[in-house]
Amino acid sequence: MPRDSIPQPQPAATVMLVRDGDEGLEVFMIVRHHLSDVHAGALVFPGGRVDPEDYDLARDPSVCSVDAGIDAAMAALRVAAVRETFEECGVLLARARGEETLVGAARLRAIDAMHRAAMTRGERSFGAMLAVEDLVLAPETMAYFANWITPERSSKRFDTHFFLAAAPTDQVALHDGHEAVDSVWIAPATALW
Repeated sequence: MPRDSIPQPQPAATVMLVRDGDEGLEVFMIVRHHLSDVHAGALVFPGGRVDPEDYDLARDPSVCSVDAGIDAAMAALRVAAVRETFEECGVLLARARGEETLVGAARLRAIDAMHRAAMTRGERSFGAMLAVEDLVLAPETMAYFANWITPERSSKRFDTHFFLAAAPTDQVALHDGHEAVDSVWIAPATALW
């Protein structure tokens, strides 16, 4: 492939949600829909590309408080990671304005019922959902883990940044039935097998 025809990698973010399982550490993974144009049928972590709105939300201190040492691109990656995790598995790393703890299960069910499907259909933005629900993101709940770039031979390329987060104990992670058709909590060693 000639160098000038190699696609540029798009910025993307993914979250490895982890929990203590009966037999040790488990990570949440989803199975991409078989018709997906990216990683069809693959077992992956929730995630996706950075949207233009993610940059706007990252710059808004009323929605996203980011450490002073984090640049705008990394802040947007953190917003994308939170957004994609909500869209793809219903876990929301956010809190009500003025609260210390993450959104609880009952409130999350109501948020999910009111907004998630509309977001999937492109009828509502993540920022609009945050505004209506008066939520602020909790990017500090994620630890930066790694950066992988899709090989040059791929027709779609991503510059993916991986974050690690403890799964909120009272939120239930479950695939969305749209981009992901199945999900599993799995030991990392088993996932690699």
